[in-house]
Amino acid sequence: MSAAHSLSPEERAIVDAAARIWNDFLDLPIEHPCDRQEFCAAVHAVQALVLMRPGRRAYNADAAP
Repeated sequence: MSAAHSLSPEERAIVDAAARIWNDFLDLPIEHPCDRQEFCAAVHAVQALVLMRPGRRAYNADAAP
């Protein structure tokens, strides 16, 4: 698999950090019934933004002349 199709070490670190943030958030007391669901959605949004980068690189590499 080419580098364009893989996460960079920096991207992997961000995805891993988001997972750690989620785990740390679970240690906090629940202050509102929606807190966990909303925080989870936010973490997934961050992860999705990072995880789509290899796909974008691959697409752009295939489109290059």
